[in-house]
Amino acid sequence: MMSNILVLILVFLSTLFTLLVIYRERKAFAKRANRHVNAKQSVHTAPTPRVGGIAIAVGVLSGALLSGNDLFGTLLWTTLPIFLIGLLEDLGPDTPPSLRLGVAAFSAVLAILVLNMHVTRLNIPAVDILMSVSLFGIAFTIFASTGMTHAINLIDGLNGLSSSVVIVIMVSFGLVAYQYGHTDLIIINAVICVSFIGFMCMNFPHGRVFLGDAGAYSIGHLIAWNAIILLNREPNISAWGVLLIVLWPVLDTVFAMVRRLITGHPISRPDKLHYHHVLMRLVILMTHKTIGVKEANPIGSFLSWPLMALPCFLGYSLIEDTRGALTAIIFFTLAYVVTYHLLVHNAAKFRNITNV
Repeated sequence: MMSNILVLILVFLSTLFTLLVIYRERKAFAKRANRHVNAKQSVHTAPTPRVGGIAIAVGVLSGALLSGNDLFGTLLWTTLPIFLIGLLEDLGPDTPPSLRLGVAAFSAVLAILVLNMHVTRLNIPAVDILMSVSLFGIAFTIFASTGMTHAINLIDGLNGLSSSVVIVIMVSFGLVAYQYGHTDLIIINAVICVSFIGFMCMNFPHGRVFLGDAGAYSIGHLIAWNAIILLNREPNISAWGVLLIVLWPVLDTVFAMVRRLITGHPISRPDKLHYHHVLMRLVILMTHKTIGVKEANPIGSFLSWPLMALPCFLGYSLIEDTRGALTAIIFFTLAYVVTYHLLVHNAAKFRNITNV
């Protein structure tokens, strides 16, 4: 059996090599990339390949094969449908949001069937009685898995943003797996983490290749099932501790849905009002527009990293403490809402100043 260190080195190199090939052949993706420059949520200014998910797939698949991890291979098999529909969106014609949502749910059903597990508790006594009924537990599992699949895609808005979130989530889950002695999960988390470090080499700060829907959907599915497996294996792990680890993408998704409902827009309609978008615009306005979107993009991403990492590592520390994790979730939720409104207020103030 190949050593784990060598496996991780090969994962990094295979991811990076694939990215370099994609970047070299970037003109082949220009036609499709041009359409995404004009997308509602876009903050980049030049056509850029959106098929970083292919490189992630190459790196992660090589890690699964070289490590001989059966669980890893099974999880990747359940990821295939959502990877393919994401790739179709990245390379082909637009696909309806309902179709992508349905395929994400199908991947969740596949995982439930082949792994023979689903969420059975949320550490709320009254709710857990309901969750003990398989029908409700399975329905919630499909909902949670599908939601996380799309949550990672929604935060993929600035250079290095979704990658940094994935890395800190995987490090946190890896630490939890190490604490409980789950070697197979440690390997899965390490491989995904190293593959995304390789991706960061081409995505941050200059954004030469984007993750795309295939990469975002796939990693969202793997994150969801990492959490579900841990909850099933370890009764002492709190569901709220797990939620705290993945809190940022969940908060951003829920807040986006609420925001669109309040403003009367369809939930599936993309916009540039996510936390990271507002932060990036504030950077531009605070510098009195001496820098543009191209420079502010990675700065906004970098400023977001501590905000995203803190709940993850606190979730690891409170992984068995339901009350502590729930308190932290309430605190971070309030902090998210308050700081978001402060960012919007200050962005408006600086905009008025620059227009004087």
